[in-house]
Amino acid sequence: MTDFETFLDQRVSPDHRAIVKHFCDQMAQAVPEATQRMRGGTEKYFSVHVYRVNRDIVAISPTKTGITFSFTYGAQFDDPHGLLTGSGKHSRTIKVSKLDNYPNEAMAHYMRQAVQLDLV
Repeated sequence: MTDFETFLDQRVSPDHRAIVKHFCDQMAQAVPEATQRMRGGTEKYFSVHVYRVNRDIVAISPTKTGITFSFTYGAQFDDPHGLLTGSGKHSRTIKVSKLDNYPNEAMAHYMRQAVQLDLV
């Protein structure tokens, strides 16, 4: 079993696995140069699944109520969709709780920006 499969099986609720898989399929189409890996993981905190080009550009974090996507450079994004949350210096997040509410257009927009800012 790959690290990603283990992550899905052990950390992501069955109700939310389709969201993660949909995001991964969209990343493969929008950002084929991105690679996947697991980041972090301590006795106290679970590791998270991330995508990277030169650096990590987005992390996927499961919660009990959905999936949080944390864009490393999200504070610099143009956000005409108004979906990003957070007030940190760098990252911004978007939470998706149902596949039916997955914002395809907005996510594609954020993915493109994540890569552009990573290549600067």
